[in-house]
Amino acid sequence: MSEYAKIPLLQAEDALQDLNEYVVCLDRILSRIGAGEAGADILLDYVVDRNVLRRLAELRTVLGDSLEEQVGEDRVDEIAEGSYQCAPRGSRPA
Repeated sequence: MSEYAKIPLLQAEDALQDLNEYVVCLDRILSRIGAGEAGADILLDYVVDRNVLRRLAELRTVLGDSLEEQVGEDRVDEIAEGSYQCAPRGSRPA
């Protein structure tokens, strides 16, 4: 088993572009909300208008498929299930 998961170049490029968009746009949106320049509806509009949930699901599939090749389906399921708590990474539930 390799220590590296492989992702096709085109999918890696798409993922980087999407993630960069999310970081930049969410930072701008949250700054505007925090400064009182916009309401929270701007965040919902962005998520819906830019198909963020669908695009994140596609990225999850790309990463999951790549990991599955290296560690197997059961381990990928364990990794994914660890996120259901929606707690910040590294924190422990009370």
